[in-house]
Amino acid sequence: MKAEDLLNTHPMYRDTAKEADFFYRSYVGGKLYQKGEYLIKYLGEDNNPGDSYGKRIKATPLDNHVKTTVDIYSSFIFRNLPKRTLGQLYSNPSVQQFMKNTDQNGMGLDSFMKSINDMALVLGSVWLLVDKPNYAVASAAEAEALGIKPYVCAYTPQNVLDWEYKRAVNGQHMLSYVKVLESEANNESSVTEWYPDRIIKTVVATNEVGEYSHTISEQEFVNPLGMVPFINYAPLPAPTKGIGYSVVGDVAYSQKYIYNLMSELEQNIRISGHPSLVKTPSTRASAGAGAIIEVQEDMEPGLKPYLLQPSGSSIDGILDAIDKIVHSIHRMTHTSAVQIMRGSPMSGVALATERQLLNTKLAQISQGLEETEQKIWKLFSVWQEIDLPEDFSIHYAQTFDIRDEHSDLELYRKALTTVSDPKFVEEMNVKVAELLIEDEETLKEVTESITTPVAPEAGPVAMQHPTTTAETRADHIRQMLAGGYADVDILQLHPEISQEDINRARNSE
Repeated sequence: MKAEDLLNTHPMYRDTAKEADFFYRSYVGGKLYQKGEYLIKYLGEDNNPGDSYGKRIKATPLDNHVKTTVDIYSSFIFRNLPKRTLGQLYSNPSVQQFMKNTDQNGMGLDSFMKSINDMALVLGSVWLLVDKPNYAVASAAEAEALGIKPYVCAYTPQNVLDWEYKRAVNGQHMLSYVKVLESEANNESSVTEWYPDRIIKTVVATNEVGEYSHTISEQEFVNPLGMVPFINYAPLPAPTKGIGYSVVGDVAYSQKYIYNLMSELEQNIRISGHPSLVKTPSTRASAGAGAIIEVQEDMEPGLKPYLLQPSGSSIDGILDAIDKIVHSIHRMTHTSAVQIMRGSPMSGVALATERQLLNTKLAQISQGLEETEQKIWKLFSVWQEIDLPEDFSIHYAQTFDIRDEHSDLELYRKALTTVSDPKFVEEMNVKVAELLIEDEETLKEVTESITTPVAPEAGPVAMQHPTTTAETRADHIRQMLAGGYADVDILQLHPEISQEDINRARNSE
C-alpha cells in the first residue's frame, strides 16, 4: 500500500475524533483543557499588550462536572464487582493469568473493565482488540517461552482510522476491516490493518506537519482466526456501526459554558476591585489608595477623569446563571438525588423518580459492559482453542440501591412507634436489618430470628391431686390458689371443678 493511501479514513472519523478530543480534555481538565483554548476571545484581545488571553485562561478555574458525573456512574456500577462463573476454566493457568494481567501491563480484568467503561462514557465508544500474536513466532513452544498469551488492548476513537462492517448470510453485521494508528514518534507512524485472512503492519515516515511521506517498512502476517478480533463497546451506540455518542457530551458543553461564565465572573470581580480610569492623555494620575489626579485648570467639565466600574448586580446575575446550569447538569444526568444543591429541595416523589431514572440508566450501561465482557471471553476461547463450559456466565449488577439510608431508617423508626401491630413490627424489623446488614449469611440468620415465632414459656405444672371427694377437691383447690393459680387456670386444668367449688374452698380457708 502506498503511504498516501494510509491517509484514507472512515467518513465519520474526522467529526468523531474531533468531538472525542474535546470530551477527553473536558474529562481530564487541568492544563490539557487549558491548551484547548475554549474561552471565547474578546474583541481586539489579540491586540492587547502581553498575552492577555493566555493570562485569562490561567486565571479561570474549571468546575469539572464531566469527571464528577463519570465517577458517580462508575461508583454505582462497580460498587459490587462482576460475578463470573468460569466452571472448569477456573483451574486453567492461562485463564488465571488473563484475569490478573488482562492488558499485558499488569491491569486485572475488573480494573480493565472499569477503565474502558470510563473511557467509553466520555468518548462515546472504545475499540477492544483481543490479540495473541503467536502468528509472529515459529512454534507454540516459542510462543510459550516468550510469554505470548491472549490479552486485550483498548483503542480510542482517535486511533481507529477506518473500519468496515459487512452483513453475513445469517444477517449479522461482521467486522471485515479495521485500520489502527498504533503509535506516532520521531517522525514515524505505525499503522496496523486487520483483515479476516491477513494482518499488515506498516511503518511510514511523516513530515513536520504530520503528513505521511513514504513507507519505511511493511510486514504481512496470516490471521489465524479468520475474523477481525475487534469489539466496539459503545454505551450509547449510534445508528452507524462503530460509532457511539458520549453519555456526558451535553455535560461537556454545559461545562464549557460555565467555564466562560467563570472567566466573566473573574473579570467582573477584578474590575470591581480595580476600576478603570478614563482620562485625557495630559491628565497626570497615580495608582493606589489616596492617589492624586492632576488636571488642567481650564479643562472642560466633560473631559474630567471618571471611573468605569460594573454594578454588583452583574456579578449576582453571573452566579445565578451558573447555578441554573449546574441544576440542568444534575437534571440531565439524573444525579440530583445524590448531589446536594443549595436552595434546591426536592419532594419525596421527585427524589424517588430521580433515583429510578438513574437506576435505569446505570442498568443500561451495566448490561452493555456484561455483553462486552462475554464477547471478550469468546474471542479468548477462540485464541486458546478451548470451549467455554456450559455453566460459564458473567453477571454485572442490574439494580442499584441508591436510597438515602439515613432517611429510610428514620422513617422505619417513626413507623415502629406509630403502629403496634405485631406483624407490622416484625416486617419493619426485617426492613431495618436489610438496610443495615450487608453480609448475606448474617442477614439470613437475623431475618430468620425475627420471623421465627417464639414458643410460649411453659407455665407451672398442674398439681396432681385426687379430686374424687368433696374434701380432697377442696384441699386441692386451696393448694392451687396458694400456688398463684387464678380461677380461670383452675377451671381450665380441671373441667370437673366448678366455680362454686372454688368459691366454697376459698370461703372455708
